[in-house]
Amino acid sequence: MEPVLEISPVPSKYPIWVTWVAFGIGMTGAISLRLILVAKQYQPELVRLLWYIGVCGNMLFFMFRAYITHRRRHLINALNLQMKLRKGNRLSTEDYEALRYLISSLYTSKEQWNYAVIFLFSIMAVAWDVITQGF
Repeated sequence: MEPVLEISPVPSKYPIWVTWVAFGIGMTGAISLRLILVAKQYQPELVRLLWYIGVCGNMLFFMFRAYITHRRRHLINALNLQMKLRKGNRLSTEDYEALRYLISSLYTSKEQWNYAVIFLFSIMAVAWDVITQGF
């Protein structure tokens, strides 16, 4: 009888460059959409290009974010972590490994920076439009 290899549900972490690439794609998409107002006034031929860059960038970024969320939820469900923590059950070595992965994944995420930049550029885009076009 062959030994059965048990595969851990704890996913391996992505290299740091993957999160930076995802962040860059998300920022490019977000900023491109906000630059449409500026391009409309000064370089109207860029509007369509900026729209495609923005929409495709956001689509790729949010697909990646959805995948990361799926990985986290799958791990929590596969090890029944929510119930174990709620009931105060003893955690296994694999459970601790999973919790380390989840915390590390949340801590190294660039998500909060993405939201901050989107918020800042949104305020700038609205302000620019109100100043140049009036309310």
